[in-house]
Amino acid sequence: MAAATEKASINGLFESETLEVVTFLVADTLYACPVSQVRYIEQDNRKTTRIETTQGYNEVTTYQGRPVPIYDFCSMLGVPAEYQENRELIKLLKSKEKDHIAWVDALEHSIRTGSAFTKARDPAECAFGKWYAQFEAKDMILRDILADMEEPHRRIHGLANQLLDLCKDGHQDEALKRLSIEKSRTLVKLLDLFVMAHSRTGSITRPILLFVETQKKMVAFRLNAISDLKSVSRSQFCHFDDVESHDLKQLSFMAGFIQITDDAPMVLIDWNLFALKPDPKLDEFLEEKAS
Repeated sequence: MAAATEKASINGLFESETLEVVTFLVADTLYACPVSQVRYIEQDNRKTTRIETTQGYNEVTTYQGRPVPIYDFCSMLGVPAEYQENRELIKLLKSKEKDHIAWVDALEHSIRTGSAFTKARDPAECAFGKWYAQFEAKDMILRDILADMEEPHRRIHGLANQLLDLCKDGHQDEALKRLSIEKSRTLVKLLDLFVMAHSRTGSITRPILLFVETQKKMVAFRLNAISDLKSVSRSQFCHFDDVESHDLKQLSFMAGFIQITDDAPMVLIDWNLFALKPDPKLDEFLEEKAS
């Protein structure tokens, strides 16, 4: 451990026995970076400039008049970003909400006209039902909302056989009456739950920008959220060079691990080590904006 703390001192992370860090979670791994390297944290709602560079597209914003490139932390790690997954989930929920309105409209049309009803009658066979069976929300409130959908979703799909059988027996008016009642009760309940689900997903989809100073320039990293502020000790640090193998060793700005009791270790970041492949177009753009 003595060698590890010596390396930490060389990196300039531990100027004393303790280090204040900001933590954030990505793909079930907790990361920490020194508070001293953080300049600003804010919700990701800034207007940005999107420029084409030699390495693809890059976003640039400003901080106190300085141009600042934005990097997506999850993309750098090669893992999906939670906020992007949530945005896709919102689209899916809104789409399936419309699908069930269309489903009921199609059933009513079949009852009125006698035309064939071709949509899924089994709640487990519709597109939403198949998705619903395999999806598990991480957020507890969203999980409860989705659980409440099961009964009205099953009841709505159960109407097809019941009401179409009534029509076969010559009771079209009764079938339409029952459908009207279920539309005002069960369908409304289901649609309200869809709205609650995508509203809740929207409320927890608030990525942030973490502005940090590196040795060469200020940069901003887009994160799902900030988890906590912690104080860690020099004795809890283990340098990556002292670990036989770890996937994160290939990333220049990963300094090592922080082991706190029996919890999974945090990955300690040193933004002074941050370096990307030179990008002349991006550098030219930043220099032009800074002048």
